[in-house]
Amino acid sequence: MSSSTSRPLPAAFFLSLLSLLSAFLLFQVQPVISKFILPWFGGSPGVWTTCMVFFQCVLFAGYAYAHALTRLRPRTQAVLHTLILLGALMVLPIAPGNAWKPAGDEDPAGRILLLLLGTVGLPYFILSSTSPLTQVWFTRMVPGGMPWRLYALSNIGSLVALLSYPFFFEPMLDVMAQTWLWSGAFVAFALLSITLVWRASRAAPAPASDTAVGEKTGVLVPPAALAPAPRWWHRILWVALPALASAMLLATTNHVCQDVAVVPFMWVVPLSLYLLTFIICFEHERWYVRGLWALLALIAVFITAAETKLGPKLDIDLTPNYLTEIAWCFSALFLACMVCHGELARLKPAPSRLTEFYLLMSAGGALGGLLVSLVAPRVFVTFMEWPLGLIASLVVAGMALLAGILHFTGNLPRILAGGLVLAITGFAAFYLVKETIKVEPRLERVRNFYGTVYVDEDYDTGLQNEYRTLTHGGIVHGMQNLGDLYREEPVTYYGRHTGIGQALGRLSDQPDAHVGIVGLGAGTAACYAQSGHRFRFYEINPDVVRLARKHFTYLADAEKRGATVETIIGDARLMLEREPNQQFDVLLLDAFSGDAIPMHLLTREAFEIYHRHMKPDGIIVVHVTNSYLILAPVVEKQAEALGWRTTRVITEESGDDDSTDYVLVTRNEAFLKTPPADPPLDEPQLTVPLWTDRYHNLFQILMTD
Repeated sequence: MSSSTSRPLPAAFFLSLLSLLSAFLLFQVQPVISKFILPWFGGSPGVWTTCMVFFQCVLFAGYAYAHALTRLRPRTQAVLHTLILLGALMVLPIAPGNAWKPAGDEDPAGRILLLLLGTVGLPYFILSSTSPLTQVWFTRMVPGGMPWRLYALSNIGSLVALLSYPFFFEPMLDVMAQTWLWSGAFVAFALLSITLVWRASRAAPAPASDTAVGEKTGVLVPPAALAPAPRWWHRILWVALPALASAMLLATTNHVCQDVAVVPFMWVVPLSLYLLTFIICFEHERWYVRGLWALLALIAVFITAAETKLGPKLDIDLTPNYLTEIAWCFSALFLACMVCHGELARLKPAPSRLTEFYLLMSAGGALGGLLVSLVAPRVFVTFMEWPLGLIASLVVAGMALLAGILHFTGNLPRILAGGLVLAITGFAAFYLVKETIKVEPRLERVRNFYGTVYVDEDYDTGLQNEYRTLTHGGIVHGMQNLGDLYREEPVTYYGRHTGIGQALGRLSDQPDAHVGIVGLGAGTAACYAQSGHRFRFYEINPDVVRLARKHFTYLADAEKRGATVETIIGDARLMLEREPNQQFDVLLLDAFSGDAIPMHLLTREAFEIYHRHMKPDGIIVVHVTNSYLILAPVVEKQAEALGWRTTRVITEESGDDDSTDYVLVTRNEAFLKTPPADPPLDEPQLTVPLWTDRYHNLFQILMTD
């Protein structure tokens, strides 16, 4: 084989390697850096969605840079790209220093964006530009080759990065080691990029069937006759279709995290499905069978959106457990993205216009992220973007199915089938709009970075009493019976027979008791405050503080009894870290993000902070009631590391009291003998390693039943 025929093979190999490596690093850094900073911002789902908006916007900037770079002379391209790569190397390693840690009272979204810009902004920017650039270099160095498969290859690298994180990197390495390993791999990427950009600058471009060489710049440019400008509606769809897919990705992630927990696994799965659709659709046109995927999407999206209404009507439980519910959500996401990206792949232009295509496509992705993360919280008082995204996906699937029917032979079959599809799509969309696009009347409802919180009012005709309930997402965070005989009685998770009830009940005769409560809710724990007591609540969401004071009387009643009630706004761990020793008799950990305590409140570093604030015989009460996670072993391991002991109090639902599960951590031997530990029923025995800020893995404690 001659050297002239063998030369393209090494170029294609190294370009493929660069495409894989850049995509791997691009998507590996997202869960790494997000997990690193999650403890600093209260463990809210908003942390991940804000990070995703940043990554999508920088991705757009990277594609814009690639589009502009290819308009320069080859040597100028090489010089500029090399300088930016060297600049990115200067900011390594990517681990944020403690100087980036928030004070606790600033805007979380703005702080997160600044942190990401200062730590991973430049490396992520140069990684973002690599996929379109490698395809341009491919057209120069491998004449006649098909660059589109490099895009599918890069998505395979992205998918491997995401799937390897929760199953390999997260359980095997602490987060600091992950940042150093990533930084080392980035050095290898930079060296390979510099080598290839200079090789591409020296390559003599041979015009392919749809490209020609610019006379002055030497850049590949499309002859007008061979590569006409795309139609205007093509460009609109290049933005609109990826915008819908991106919005569905973030809306689905938010929806799942609100009711389960904010963990990398719940970020990685939807993002992996999103990327998988890119791989399938862009690897080859044969994989996207328009009619099949559109029909499946139509069915899955409709059932997912309507299951809460259809199930009772059909007397079928479509979501018997949370795994089934998550499966429906992820299926709808996958199929909606398959249709969006499949239709996008059908509209891809000639290779000479690929940087413009990717630029508009990335603009759509950033637009979808901005709509969900920044616009929706300011426009909607509920997570309205989730049902709206499902309805839009249903309409797009219906239109794709209709477009496929237009290829039928014969006018009559086309008219009949097309009319049927239009009727079904129209009816389904109308039904979903009627059933899901509505805001239930509430006493008050607010939405901010930390989610949606609302106050509900109900009237019990039997007791002739009014009830008020505070709900965050789908989780009740407090309730009060406003009847004169009951309004000072603790209910829901705080009854007198519960773990927190037993810990606080022993303080009734102690006039100078000092109690810390992480998570305010409706303020129900204040029922136990007596004259001379000092109850100090830590609440990250300022709107919760306002709602608790406005719509519930627990705090005001405690103050009338002579207790001192303090409310500290900010992340409890950050506040406690900076405060002098509080000498708590009892510290209650009752902050919930989704259906679980934020993980940064359950690490060794967190418990060392709690330990510093406790009296020698004090009690740390951890609320571990959960539908999805087995949290007790995590707390017991922390107690063992402190040299403290634990007892467990499990209660069943009764009247206004919910089922509860508390683990109490203390060295108070008298208290440990008073309530004998309640053995958990049907709970698997787990061996959980000691969780730290750098290492914790919720996948180990996820319930499977």
